[in-house]
Amino acid sequence: MASPDEMGLTPDAARGYEQFFVPSIFHQWPPLIAAQAAIQQGDDVLDVGCGTGATTREVARHVGADGSVAGLDLSESMLGVARETCPGVDFRQGSAIDLPHDDASFDAVVSSFMLMFVPDPMQAVSEMRRVLRPGGRLVVSVWQSLDTNPAYAALVEATQQVAGGESAQSVAWPFTMGESGRLSEIFKSAGMPGAMVSEHDGTAVFPSVEEFVRTEIQAWLLADSVDEKDIAMIVAELRARYPDFGGTGGPVEFPLNAILVKYLAD
Repeated sequence: MASPDEMGLTPDAARGYEQFFVPSIFHQWPPLIAAQAAIQQGDDVLDVGCGTGATTREVARHVGADGSVAGLDLSESMLGVARETCPGVDFRQGSAIDLPHDDASFDAVVSSFMLMFVPDPMQAVSEMRRVLRPGGRLVVSVWQSLDTNPAYAALVEATQQVAGGESAQSVAWPFTMGESGRLSEIFKSAGMPGAMVSEHDGTAVFPSVEEFVRTEIQAWLLADSVDEKDIAMIVAELRARYPDFGGTGGPVEFPLNAILVKYLAD
């Protein structure tokens, strides 16, 4: 088995992300992000925290042969999948808080559901602003808080009941950036007080409640600490806490809502 990379991920985990998370969750957001960033033919675009390339692929479709796309991620495992799915893109391994790009290099910068994992989000958005050309567009997406994503709130509670607080915190972490006013404050502190924050409704679809739990926990965040017995117990707790899932073993669909921040460079 391959050793974990800088993000603690293996190539198998990255392939699982592309196979399970992208079709269940992330596929719906790249068109909206590209539209918000007004990506057009001939643009030079940077995707920060590109992961396996879900947004990168959408951006590349819009810029055409006259434009260029660059992708950056801290995880070499994620980049390995991205390079397979996005040939022709300039992918680099690196940190969002120290972008390996010159000032004013891009017409647009996008970042999809990455900012919550960065130790210094203000520095990260400052770096994104630095590499924008005059008139450039920056669009960042994060999840709304657990208050507006009740299925995930129930999953956090169920995980805490079965696996404890540390495991529950891992599940809750991606939603911490959605707290009211936090993004506006981050962009303001980074010298971008004119950033526009908007809320958007999305949907998650999984083949079953079991696959939802297995994907979110065993295939991603807590693969080494939660076994099949725990999965079954979390599923039972989740059904009790989120009645819409009921007892059916069929597909489940539920709200998964996001926040987009858009900034237009001077």
